[in-house]
Amino acid sequence: MRLSAAFFLLPFAVLAQSPAPAPLQYPNKTAPPAVDQALRARVNEFFEYHVEGKFSKAYALVAEDTKEYYFATQKVTFKSFKIDGIRYSDDFQFAEVDLTGQRLWQPRPDFPVSIIAVPMHTTWKIEDGKWMWYDHARPTQLLPMGPSDPKAAEGHSSPGDGTPDLSAAAMQGRVAAILRQQQLSPLDKSEVVFSLNKSSSQEIVFHNVQPGDVKLYLDQSAKIPGVTAELDKSDLGAGQQAILKLHFDSKDAPAAPAVFTLRLVQEPLDRVFLISIKFAAPAP
Repeated sequence: MRLSAAFFLLPFAVLAQSPAPAPLQYPNKTAPPAVDQALRARVNEFFEYHVEGKFSKAYALVAEDTKEYYFATQKVTFKSFKIDGIRYSDDFQFAEVDLTGQRLWQPRPDFPVSIIAVPMHTTWKIEDGKWMWYDHARPTQLLPMGPSDPKAAEGHSSPGDGTPDLSAAAMQGRVAAILRQQQLSPLDKSEVVFSLNKSSSQEIVFHNVQPGDVKLYLDQSAKIPGVTAELDKSDLGAGQQAILKLHFDSKDAPAAPAVFTLRLVQEPLDRVFLISIKFAAPAP
């Protein structure tokens, strides 16, 4: 039963949510206004279809070499999105576009639905005179053990020459290892206390205990009076750390001592880490 449950936890591919591909090192050049306007119009059209759930129309804006990949991936419906930045190649035939999308998220039926911000790194190119979305990182896939190239094992035929051991015992061992990792807390602390009459800042360190890449999101639906929360980075490799910075402004403090909960989400596996934000009465 534990073996089956673990496999049901394996993540599906999500458009633009695989580990961000390595930047293409595009120079920070200013594109001609017509070029920039055309790209922004296509990006807005493409992601507006993902807000409306009209994926068949979005398919028409996908480059020819990526159509099969897009057709096969799980699609995400966003509540909203915004363009954060654009970088162009020297000849303005390729571009990288960073966006932030807002989407509903519910890890389990008994959990409340919340809204999370999803950072997205997308790549675009001119095809037949039009900007088209494409994925230059294929065939990399996001798995619990990290990025995986399906072609990496081609040409191997025996367990001794690099082919993964897919025996039942080996697979059960891997699943057991994943389950053990899920029991480890990657947070250096899960509670912070602010004094109601004193503005201050605190930090929580998240350590990626997974053997592969993970993404972190903050639940944007949590409204904690006087507190702003920010991650210094959302994409982490194995063994890397992220810092959650919390700042409390006492002029917006709650009227009395209180406790709030901040949710930190990790993908893959949709893990949720609960952080208690406590407001204490001033010391006498």
